[in-house]
Amino acid sequence: MTNLIRFNGIPAVRWAPFNVAASNVSDLDRVFDSLTSRVLADPFTSAGSVTELRADVRETANAYIVQFDVPGVAKEDITVDVDDKTVRVEASFKRETGDGETSVLTERLTGVLSRAFKLPQSVDAEQAGAKHEHGVLTLTLPKKNVAVQKRLTIN
Repeated sequence: MTNLIRFNGIPAVRWAPFNVAASNVSDLDRVFDSLTSRVLADPFTSAGSVTELRADVRETANAYIVQFDVPGVAKEDITVDVDDKTVRVEASFKRETGDGETSVLTERLTGVLSRAFKLPQSVDAEQAGAKHEHGVLTLTLPKKNVAVQKRLTIN
């Protein structure tokens, strides 16, 4: 009972504010990052503004399937670069206004967003494919055949 202290004769748990579990530390880091981003954010931009493209990566036995949300972006305004293990996507979000129009409220994203990351295994860039449908860019990236190690017998 070394962790208990007595307060007016009643056992109480000792308060240890810096003795937290690892999972709680990551939760605290996430909360702190969120708060600091809101406090230190540029007052002329939204605190929840998107700074990079969001991606989902799935893996099958033969390929990686990568999906990006690119709503309102034409396929001509998207560039995709694939090199060995690296994938890089850039999308240009444009705003159209007519002659004589002025903006009353502007909340939609404009500008260029990109995202680059490495995959666990090399992909075959020559066989890779991309499809843009309903605001979602889907990349199908076939894996390169991994060299199989072979033990040689000595004659």
